[in-house]
Amino acid sequence: MNTGDILRKNLDNLGKEDFKRFRVKLRDQGSIAWNALEVADVSDTVDKMMQVFVEKAVPKAVQILESINVRNVAQQLSREWNADRFKSEEPNLEIDRLIIDDQEDVALWTHVTLQGFETLPDFTTKQMQALQKQMGECEEVTPENSGSLSVRQFLGSRGRCSNLRRLCEALKRVSRQDVVDVMHSQKTLLPQLGPKEKEEVKISDLKFSVWHQLTVALSVEREDGHDWRWLADKLGIPATYRDLWRQNYSNPAEKVLDSWKSKIREATMGGLFDHMIAMEREDLADLL
Repeated sequence: MNTGDILRKNLDNLGKEDFKRFRVKLRDQGSIAWNALEVADVSDTVDKMMQVFVEKAVPKAVQILESINVRNVAQQLSREWNADRFKSEEPNLEIDRLIIDDQEDVALWTHVTLQGFETLPDFTTKQMQALQKQMGECEEVTPENSGSLSVRQFLGSRGRCSNLRRLCEALKRVSRQDVVDVMHSQKTLLPQLGPKEKEEVKISDLKFSVWHQLTVALSVEREDGHDWRWLADKLGIPATYRDLWRQNYSNPAEKVLDSWKSKIREATMGGLFDHMIAMEREDLADLL
């Protein structure tokens, strides 16, 4: 089965609304005009993607599927594509290495993530210089004899940076949110990467859709206690308030976050992310 057939087979598994969201995200990439996608069926869409992205069509599709939270299709597509490329071998987990502490070399990026990096524009010299300035502990990163450096070369090399979370913040500040988004597609690294939004963004500035999804999920009480009650306790909210909210509100997590908003220096995206990770709720940290 060739790449186009594998892509076509998996996109056929999308529902009508998910397929429309997929085409909209594909349009937003800027490589295929909307008039070629608006009424396109799966075969037409795959044909366009193969023409434009060639061998990068599947990594591009996986990246878009991840971004619209259709991860089951993204994972199946990735598995089938790797199995086809490497025949009867195990799916390729090609990795490069990045030092993420002072002494240990850790296998970092999966093949799919590296493929995602390849779809992104190169770093310009100006961006590289800005990253170098912000990441004071990093070794020299200015590209030699070139005006740019590929994302994969930078992030797939050794010894670039000792702190992934700080690197993500630096990338956001040089307007490379696209790189941060692909890094976050590797869910196993989420605790080290931090939130997708800038750390200092106030929780009061959370998008309503994210706020609603987060608080509703957090309000569901779990046997392990890793829910709104855990957060309320960590934030020092008195038990009397917790009892009152539990009795009178269907979404008590919203009351917890509303109460926390007043502590401007603490109530940030970075702070909330840390609480979700500490609570072992990476599903909620991934929303931020």
